[in-house]
Amino acid sequence: MGTEHVVAAAFADVIAKFPSARYNSPMHLKITCEYLGTRFAGFQSQVGQRTVQAELESALSRYFNTPVKVVGSGRTDAGVHAVGQVISCLCPCDNVNLYQLLLGVNTYLPADIAVTKAELLPKFNARSDAHAKTYVYKCYVSPTRSPLRDATYHQLYKPVDVAKIRAQAAQLVGTHDFTSFCTNLRDKNPVRTIYALDVQAHDDEIRFVITGNGFLHNMVRIIVGTLLDGRDVTAVLKARNRQAAGRTAPAKGLTLWAVEY
Repeated sequence: MGTEHVVAAAFADVIAKFPSARYNSPMHLKITCEYLGTRFAGFQSQVGQRTVQAELESALSRYFNTPVKVVGSGRTDAGVHAVGQVISCLCPCDNVNLYQLLLGVNTYLPADIAVTKAELLPKFNARSDAHAKTYVYKCYVSPTRSPLRDATYHQLYKPVDVAKIRAQAAQLVGTHDFTSFCTNLRDKNPVRTIYALDVQAHDDEIRFVITGNGFLHNMVRIIVGTLLDGRDVTAVLKARNRQAAGRTAPAKGLTLWAVEY
């Protein structure tokens, strides 16, 4: 058997694991996507701006040959990346192969975004059904720039006291009023719960891994900036004033890592 036949057989086996099926009632698509946020004006569609939502809706609409509107698990800001963003939409077709869907939609997407997983569910809303989200903020410590990391990391020019940062980060775990850690209070309720905030250090890299039930506008970036600035986070929380917190860390270091349902 020639090489091309072996490859064809392998693809046939993969496709067979995602059989087409017909459904009598509308089904919902749950799609995971990954994107490099550098050239996007955020997730949410904006007139005259290049956004993740607009690219996804365009690709899905072209694939299904009918208009498709999607709902995202959350609105990542301009310059923020994702490896585990989740979107949902009504499936406009009653006969769909999920493997072919991924391949087909990706052909209509630009190089800085891709759909990586797809699932059909009787009922699903990417935003309202989400229980928790995990963000990762990545830094590297170096007096010189690292071209291979610079797009998705924030450069720190001097070493920081990781032990002190960990101690301060621990004070943020739990349910608090995070008004001080918000640039624009879009929601009337500023109370959020952080389930875990892990500060990982290895070689010249530092990662802030934060999981919570939801996040206010710029909340993760302000938390990171405040911790890096060495602020007393307990006092910042009590102040309920953005001016009490530290800087807003650059968007390029932040990645939406996973959404739990």
